[in-house]
Amino acid sequence: MAVPPDTYGSPAVRSLVARAMVARTRQIEGIESYEGKLRQRLYIGLTSLRFRRERGLFEHERIAHIRWTASGDRVIQWVGLRTAIPIAGLDTGKKDRPDVVIVASDDSTRSISLTGNQELGQQMADELLDEDADDMMGFDFSPGADRLTLGDDDDWALHPLADTAAAHYRYALGDTLRITLPANERNVVLYEVLVEPSRADFHLMAGSIWFDSASASLVRATYRPARPFNLAIDDPGESDDVPGFLQPIEAEIMYITIEYSLQELEYWLPRRYAFEGEARVGSLFRVPITLEWSVGEYLVNETQTDLLVEGDLPEGWQRQENISEDDDGREIRTTVIVPTVEELRLSPDLSEDFGERSPTSFSMDEIENLAAKLDGLLPTYNRFRPSLDWGLSRGMARYNRVEGLSFGGISTIPLNPRFDLEANVRAGSGDRTITVSLGLRWGPESTRWTLSGYHRLQSMSDNGDPFGFVSSTANLFLGTDRGEYYRSSGGSLGYQDIGERVRFRLAAFYERQRAVALESDFSIREWNTPDFIRPVLAADEIDVGGARTDLSWFSGIDPNGLIVTGRLTGELGFGTPVGVTTGDVSYQRATATLSASHPLPFGLAGAIEVGGGTSWGDLPVQRQFFVGGAGTLRGFNLNELWGDTFWRGRAEIATGFAAARIGLFTDIAWAGARDDIAWDDRYQGVGIGTSLLDGLFRFDIARAITRGDRWKVHFYLDGLF
Repeated sequence: MAVPPDTYGSPAVRSLVARAMVARTRQIEGIESYEGKLRQRLYIGLTSLRFRRERGLFEHERIAHIRWTASGDRVIQWVGLRTAIPIAGLDTGKKDRPDVVIVASDDSTRSISLTGNQELGQQMADELLDEDADDMMGFDFSPGADRLTLGDDDDWALHPLADTAAAHYRYALGDTLRITLPANERNVVLYEVLVEPSRADFHLMAGSIWFDSASASLVRATYRPARPFNLAIDDPGESDDVPGFLQPIEAEIMYITIEYSLQELEYWLPRRYAFEGEARVGSLFRVPITLEWSVGEYLVNETQTDLLVEGDLPEGWQRQENISEDDDGREIRTTVIVPTVEELRLSPDLSEDFGERSPTSFSMDEIENLAAKLDGLLPTYNRFRPSLDWGLSRGMARYNRVEGLSFGGISTIPLNPRFDLEANVRAGSGDRTITVSLGLRWGPESTRWTLSGYHRLQSMSDNGDPFGFVSSTANLFLGTDRGEYYRSSGGSLGYQDIGERVRFRLAAFYERQRAVALESDFSIREWNTPDFIRPVLAADEIDVGGARTDLSWFSGIDPNGLIVTGRLTGELGFGTPVGVTTGDVSYQRATATLSASHPLPFGLAGAIEVGGGTSWGDLPVQRQFFVGGAGTLRGFNLNELWGDTFWRGRAEIATGFAAARIGLFTDIAWAGARDDIAWDDRYQGVGIGTSLLDGLFRFDIARAITRGDRWKVHFYLDGLF
């Protein structure tokens, strides 16, 4: 295969890459064995940009003494293990959990043999016995492996040192690092090679790779795919079987980094590794994943005497020999030693900061610097390949009493990995109005700028989502549309910073806001009932410019501990009523919400939330505060009360098992004019609710005990707990 003329930035980098290709296949001479302490951590979460907080799906930490020998023998002696499924309230850690179930038999009591946490711990300990050298969560025992692959899947990307790599990558020299070792008057010189893929392909990688100038051995690498994985592009056959409301299915790897340490002043052996990525299921869910491992306390060509490979084991310990084959068909024998579950979970080597999403073996400054380096190596797109979503995908089909049944299409047109255009067109059967938006976005989603122009229908309320799939289905079948709407035409410049636990958005805007009317009063439940659907609240017609900001955060993932969430919003506007030449108006509005949940005695849990907001100036109708519905005041309709000031609160007490709770709650709220604020003239609802998976799914039956005696049923996502 011909090598493009721009593959190598200089003869020096060509020579270094050639030497590294040879060194990659060469075994490290002089190492007959090594031992060390291996620490592995894995975190998998579940969240959404609409959720107030992230749930933990799975957390795992394990620690082992390991041994590798050139003959093919391996030893794994586990010394610590902790596993948690926070979304189900399970944790095998040092703290006991109150989930023992007592059953009665013949007027006596006996405890079920294991709690859920103990069962989980025993299951994970049993699985440790089946571990072999080829299944170590991304860790490769071989000291010569360069680990520029993702786990055991060598086909996920073309290796930048493969024989055919020169046709697909460009190489350039980067920085140089010189290290002086005074003890033996030796200088270690490290060269950086910048690897840039020739095209935006998930199966190619961009990376910064460091080599020892003397041996051409890999000493450090940071890399990521040239673009995110997209099921529709990379595996269209599988994409056809995915329902539209779950698309697009995407996965993005933010970084993979591996670092080596110089042992015995001669051998480069792996020291630490970290991976961070995120899977995305349409606009519904996101699944962040972090994996890391580190190796310390190396002994090279020495034998540690306390590895219990032979002889009698302490009481309750287990030992097993597993046989596998390497790529050359050679038999690999792995001896696995597992202590008791109690010794594993009480190991002093386990981390105190269990539950952290970010890798702990790398600092945040290191990770940010690595990510910035990779951003500059990503390629530009070399072909026009837009995506098009319509129907149920990305909410392009919806129903409300203004648009009626409306359908749209949205196309994302990538210009390069950092810039793309997004166009959205929609038409409704009710108002028979075509709405459009066009936006230019640049930067990664975590720190993105957006410049957009639009003519669209918007919701007046800061809470709820009247345009979502669940709301639209209820509107069509049950006639429950209680949203309030207005039309806006204009443009905005926005910035967002989406962190692990803090999200910040800021936007400047200028738009014309206009009233809309009831255009569709159809629902299947009330087919022949006229005037069942209420009119739309008339918005003030105004040309207005200003800025909006939104800051939200959360602390804590473990539902068996303290979880706190908060949100602050602010907006200021300056405008002129449409058709009026004098009398400019201005307004400011701000809100604050704080919630907390924590276990209580007797196997219960409690939660509380308080919120409020007020405004100053000439607040238009469409920027009033609306209260009512599942998110603010259960037992009442969506947007039941509104005004330029509001306050609200809710309290809940429920069973403590996070996987499935049953509890009681009460909500109170008031909204109206700021000069008439009242604490005793409140709206209040009470009820009983069920939550599944730490509040991910919530079902409530609520009754208004003031302002009537109505009953309401609420089903929603992301409950308080």
